[in-house]
Amino acid sequence: MESTRAKIITAAVRCFRNNPSDTLEKVAEEAGVSRRTLHRYFENRDDLIESCKNEMLVSCNKAMIIAYESDPGPIKKIRNMLFAAIEQGANYAFVKRIYERSNFSDLDRKKEFESDDVKSKWFNLIKDLQKAERINTELTIPWIFNLFGSVIETAIYAVESGDVAKNDSRNFAWISFKGAIGLNE
Repeated sequence: MESTRAKIITAAVRCFRNNPSDTLEKVAEEAGVSRRTLHRYFENRDDLIESCKNEMLVSCNKAMIIAYESDPGPIKKIRNMLFAAIEQGANYAFVKRIYERSNFSDLDRKKEFESDDVKSKWFNLIKDLQKAERINTELTIPWIFNLFGSVIETAIYAVESGDVAKNDSRNFAWISFKGAIGLNE
């Protein structure tokens, strides 16, 4: 059985994903609790959003590890990690948008994306593919990492805006990413 705290976080993710300015009353209603109960677990909106961010980090890292372990081939690992990041990003894009306003990139410097070493696994995959000359060696790994993030954001925004169907976005993202890094499959 899901705890009340977890129910509130789940409800907040649903609400804020659709409308980042939804009220705490709306979140409480979505969770099936009173506003008073919500405040037993979360001091204020910032506290709730911080908990959503923490949930996002755990969920994203878990999805990325599953994607990494899903196939022995490095190219399929990268592709599956891209797809997992798009899926997770679509669920938690509101968190990134909120923290972008307050320097979301600091999360990386604080090592919050390195639990379970997901980032180093990704970097090692790219490094190995470059050594094997399957990726353009003129591109730096940090450049490729930022490009990876940009492709994810583009896929999310294209679906949100209705410009691209969700089923097409993953394929378009993969074609775009592998083309941009000169990946030889």
